[in-house]
Amino acid sequence: MNAMTIQWAALGLCAAGSAIRIPGLRDARGRTMFLALVLLTFAVGLSIDPLYRAMDAVLGGVNVANLLLRMALYAVFLLFGIRMAAAFGSMRARRLIAGPFGLSILALTVAATLHFFVSSELEGSSTGLHAFAGQDTVQQYAAVGRLYPGYVAACLVIPAALAAFDRHARIIHRVACALVASGYSLVVVFVLLRLTALDLMYWDVLLPFSAILLTVLGLCLIRASHVIGRRSASAANRLA
Repeated sequence: MNAMTIQWAALGLCAAGSAIRIPGLRDARGRTMFLALVLLTFAVGLSIDPLYRAMDAVLGGVNVANLLLRMALYAVFLLFGIRMAAAFGSMRARRLIAGPFGLSILALTVAATLHFFVSSELEGSSTGLHAFAGQDTVQQYAAVGRLYPGYVAACLVIPAALAAFDRHARIIHRVACALVASGYSLVVVFVLLRLTALDLMYWDVLLPFSAILLTVLGLCLIRASHVIGRRSASAANRLA
């Protein structure tokens, strides 16, 4: 699977994941996850060259689209973190993400991102800012942008993995949690590898987008598990 294919696949899955949650909005269910998936769809879309260039052209051609991508991802990981920590019953993960320490990390990340963006010379649209990779501020901007997602993912890996081994849960739910745990594990691995001097080549795209595919697929299965559970309960009530 080449880079472009996996990017479009991730975009399609994110859009589908958002769409299947629309019916629940009428009953005020899943609004947080719906918003997170919409923002993730937006961020993934901006990682695809023609979509990025079209958006950035509207915004002045100075790569503001990349800044919006970063901010959208921060919001996605915050929303995912809060909701999924609660779903997995991990108060520790929730405190680490939504407590004073986690929110301080987010605030510092946003501030550093804005600082390095403003300090960089970014005239002319470039997807992923690859054309400006020689600038030290751009390298710092990219590094900072990976740390917060890595932090949130690290907080959720163990709770998701423990949920996958819950023998009292439905098989579909356990499989879903295993996919989510795998996705967050790939995020952590990717962030750690990018801290080294290794040339990741195509893995630079394959790892993060595989993480997106696994995580969103897991979320879709979790949604399916909840729907099955509600229907089973409704059928049981009718028979009672």
